[in-house]
Amino acid sequence: MRSVLPLNWFVSLASFLASCPRLGCVLAAYTSAAILTPAFQAGRSFSKLRTSCCTPFGPTPIRRAEIYGSSTYLKVIENSDAYGDSVDVEEVDVAIIGAGIGGLCAGAILNTLYEKKVGIYESHYLAGGCAHAFERSAKIGDNTISFTFDSGPTIVLGCSKEPYNPLQQVLRAVGVDDNVEWIPYDGWGMIEHPSDPDRERRWKLKVGPEHFENGPLREFGSNPTALEEFNMLREITKPLVTGAATIPAMAMRPGSTSLVPLLRYLPSLFNIISNGVDTSTGPFGPFLNGPIFKVTDKWLRDWLDALAFSLSGLPAERTSAAAMAYVLFDMHREGAALDYPKGGLGEVVKALVKGVEQKSKGNNVELGSKVHLRRRVESIEFNAEGNRAIGLNVRGSGGRKILVRAKEGVICNVPIWSVRKLVKNKNALRLLSGGVVVPTSKDSQPNQSWTSKGADPSTGRGSVIRPRPEHSAVDANNLLDKCDTAEMTGSFLHLHVALDAKGLDLDKLQPHYTVMDRGLEGDGAVMNGVADGPCGELNMIAVSNPCVLDRSLAPEGYIVVHAYGAGNEPFDIWTSPTTKSTATEDTAIEQRISGERYQSSTYEALKNARAVPLWRAIESIIPDARDRTVLALIGSPLTHARFLRRPYGTYGAAIEDCLKDGSTPIPNLVLAGDGVFPGIGIPAVALSGASAANGMVGVVNQWMCMDDLKLRGAIN
Repeated sequence: MRSVLPLNWFVSLASFLASCPRLGCVLAAYTSAAILTPAFQAGRSFSKLRTSCCTPFGPTPIRRAEIYGSSTYLKVIENSDAYGDSVDVEEVDVAIIGAGIGGLCAGAILNTLYEKKVGIYESHYLAGGCAHAFERSAKIGDNTISFTFDSGPTIVLGCSKEPYNPLQQVLRAVGVDDNVEWIPYDGWGMIEHPSDPDRERRWKLKVGPEHFENGPLREFGSNPTALEEFNMLREITKPLVTGAATIPAMAMRPGSTSLVPLLRYLPSLFNIISNGVDTSTGPFGPFLNGPIFKVTDKWLRDWLDALAFSLSGLPAERTSAAAMAYVLFDMHREGAALDYPKGGLGEVVKALVKGVEQKSKGNNVELGSKVHLRRRVESIEFNAEGNRAIGLNVRGSGGRKILVRAKEGVICNVPIWSVRKLVKNKNALRLLSGGVVVPTSKDSQPNQSWTSKGADPSTGRGSVIRPRPEHSAVDANNLLDKCDTAEMTGSFLHLHVALDAKGLDLDKLQPHYTVMDRGLEGDGAVMNGVADGPCGELNMIAVSNPCVLDRSLAPEGYIVVHAYGAGNEPFDIWTSPTTKSTATEDTAIEQRISGERYQSSTYEALKNARAVPLWRAIESIIPDARDRTVLALIGSPLTHARFLRRPYGTYGAAIEDCLKDGSTPIPNLVLAGDGVFPGIGIPAVALSGASAANGMVGVVNQWMCMDDLKLRGAIN
């Protein structure tokens, strides 16, 4: 549901100008770029442009000898016995690790707009990362019927109407937006206390002006000031939204030149930072608890926590201020709409894959870019000095070894906790660690948001989100330490069901529900000093009922429903004591799934016990859902950890620990994904992917690309 700009890139303009004494040369290059724009309409390639006046504004020149002569590739080719009999070599301009939304957006931009040959390497058999779609079949009578399920988010804003979110901006920029038909709808159903008839409450959150204010806020607000507080909060956060509505994702880039493309949008930039850079890029706390503003109404605070938790897996005070501001703006503006892609989220993934593999826009050239599935990246390859990324070591199906030569660089779209294990070169490790490499302990524990103590999790609750822990000082130059120590939010529990729809009146149902199992306010229980509430363990259950919007999602006579707890399922519940300390390792995860504790009945029993609130949520909408069920699938945090390679099955990094951008001390190694600001969510990672792609070309190339996109009406 997230659509925000990476405000951490909007750092002090003064410091940027001070660090770039030759800015006049670059500004002159901008003038030339504007003059050259018509050449692009005639088919001139963006990738052929370079600037030599200021090194930071163009790609660092790459010598072929530096790529190949100093690498280990020639040694590997000469002595392929180290990898078995079969070693394949592939050559690309840019190699991308991970075919999640961020990696796909980066690849589509590089291929289509910058004419770079891209290889995206994904370990899963499906593209899309946490947003992929998958098929499963059920034997019904004499027939085998297939159903398609969304694995990820089910509410999206800003795709059917302007202002478009970063995902839709990327689809438009690379010319595949026509491949996705967005179905707008006006809100979702809220159900509280579904198991308590005396306390059950049902209402609808309708987007658009005045609906929330004159409906649930007026009815449920704890005091007469609730409406006034809500309106003042929207007004105070409005400056944060201006940039989100006017600065496109294609204006983003990482590193020291990040502000150059933003010179096109100075009024919006200054508006965004009017509250101060730290406030604009930090969490929502100052707008909720003071000093900027303080919300006192209990019901409104609970509602803001519920909204925030759906965005970040954390309460409102610890969710991005920019994300909260955008949601408060977009949900309640004139013309507001929620969006769902016809055919499901898999259609968005297909469109992005097409963007990666299609002909380039400039010269209409088939570059050979490709999304490679079932390709697990084992390491990033560097030159001998460790200061340039030159390729990947990849393991294909059947254990086949593949050496990928990346002529211009690598984009690493993996969870930030997984970056270190991809770097084997000692010199590269030293650069990424600020000069000092300290081996990580095998017994080190992750910094998790959730803490468990004392309760039996298979029968009841025993976990809470702990207060933000005190962090030991992290060296600002030690990128890997920042990645390793970033706080992990909770994990997911999924229930996908296919139902016999005979006799169901879908027109009377909502396409989406939020079910608060213990009510918006929680049940009042206090565990480990933390009171229950909207962010409590498996309290907020999202239920996607997309066949209300698109009957084609299931065979005639059936519907698919997806219930899930997003970020409120603690991973520790699923960890056996003997393997707890190594839960991020692939082998440990596989052992846990096949090991004694999680074999057959034990693992299935735990899944069934944990899924009770999810079933209860579905049954609050369709009371006889279990009788109608023809297929039911429960996905646990171990599923997330194993198949999506999410360490500890995490939703993503806490906003306080997100990297400010994707730049690294190695110039042609760029990070993307939900560990890079603005963090969690489809639009957010789409934006990080766009930024990473732009970081692979010179800033003048990016400026000219933006000129061309503006002429086409793809950006403002």
